[in-house]
Amino acid sequence: MNRVPLETRDGFLIRIDFELLRRSKVMQEMCQHSVGDGPQQELLVALDHDILLMILLWMEFHKDDEEPAWVQMKEEPANVESLICDWDKEFLREKLPTVRAIMRGADFLDIPWLVKLCARKLRLRGPPDLYKLALSAISPLD
Repeated sequence: MNRVPLETRDGFLIRIDFELLRRSKVMQEMCQHSVGDGPQQELLVALDHDILLMILLWMEFHKDDEEPAWVQMKEEPANVESLICDWDKEFLREKLPTVRAIMRGADFLDIPWLVKLCARKLRLRGPPDLYKLALSAISPLD
């Protein structure tokens, strides 16, 4: 198993299975620019270790799943609640600032599925100002 060393913004070194990183377009790009089968040096990830670990946990759970079609839709379908698995709902049972940090991290790593899940949670549970603030801090999905 090929492990990729990731160094977090707060100085932690996390080794993660190379295959797990396929969810992140940014990590795929970073790994492609390294020599050989995987990077020889640590890849610096501009996230704190606690948020990165949460994102990696989400990636591990969904490693064999295809991205749902609703993620690419501009408008959220009316039945989206039934399309989101219970594990994702439980995963996002965090305080809203943590959900916002996960969303920023998912945006940085270019994981649209997780970004949309977090944005939906912020829109449903948080005050409108928090949702607008979170959206202004990330790049557009289009």
